[in-house]
Amino acid sequence: MSFSIPTFNLLCNLWDRGSPPPAAPRVSNVPCNLAWGRRISPVFEATSSGCLTLLIPAGTDVRGPQEAVGPDWAEVPAGSKRYYAVALVDDIGKGFPNEHRAALVAAHNFGGASGSWPTPYP
Repeated sequence: MSFSIPTFNLLCNLWDRGSPPPAAPRVSNVPCNLAWGRRISPVFEATSSGCLTLLIPAGTDVRGPQEAVGPDWAEVPAGSKRYYAVALVDDIGKGFPNEHRAALVAAHNFGGASGSWPTPYP
């Protein structure tokens, strides 16, 4: 059985690291899927928090630390104020019909009551 493309059941927003929320996102309403993968979580060393995998369509302009302009912020789901720091981006299934992109993301808050995640989580 071959691998299939993920179901992109959510939308997310992406910001340049230099212009985080509340600035307007660089890319809005990107179809995505936020997953734990195999229920394990690599540690993102900068925050010591676990990472989730943000699955998005091939060719989506999401930027990781390998980009000259630096990594992005992601808000998943879009409009939820649940922010993540992008730790790594690469393609899955490159050159195959199931090609899509994955970004490792770590939960982030921008400090203070206005930058914290809403309670309860949406």
